[in-house]
Amino acid sequence: MAEKQPLLTLAVTNGTLGGVGDLLAQAIEHHNKKDDERFKWNIPRTLRFVAWGALCAPVFHKWYMFINSRFPLQSVLVEGKRSFALGLAKRVATDQLVFAPMGIAGFFVAMNFMEGRNWESARIRLREYYLPTMAANYAVWPLVQTVNFGFVPTLYRVPFCSIVSIFWNAFISWANAQSASIIDLPEETPHTLIKPRHAQAVLPTKS
Repeated sequence: MAEKQPLLTLAVTNGTLGGVGDLLAQAIEHHNKKDDERFKWNIPRTLRFVAWGALCAPVFHKWYMFINSRFPLQSVLVEGKRSFALGLAKRVATDQLVFAPMGIAGFFVAMNFMEGRNWESARIRLREYYLPTMAANYAVWPLVQTVNFGFVPTLYRVPFCSIVSIFWNAFISWANAQSASIIDLPEETPHTLIKPRHAQAVLPTKS
């Protein structure tokens, strides 16, 4: 199936692992609560992550193909010698400086509208949580993408990232849940707030 219908396979795989990441985030949020309330799975929230992962997988695949064609490894001449390292560095830099910022912004905006929110709430989410999430991205993904672009075949790059993304999706799911609370929106799951970019004190949650 992967060879006959690669985009469908990637969409199913990425969507499924996106849902797993959100379920992990919900479990962590529940574990961090200070009461004995029984865990309640927020299925609509998980389905939004499944949809996001499935829709993004073909885009990721096309992006990786573009990176391949634009920066072929072993084809960059440095003082007369072909440099694998320089070609790989250009792939990672392009991905992290061009695609990652747009992808993270797209994530917050897409989740905002899938939750039925308006442009104002999207703007506030981006203002408060975009930069902290980008900082977390740069602590994780440059190294992951170095391995991915340098050593993983193109067809398997999205699945490779999807496996790593189980934990990354848990983080951004948690960050997205935090962002809902700062704009006085109904909480999807109880959670402990992180400090948004401007805050010096933890904001109160809704009861």
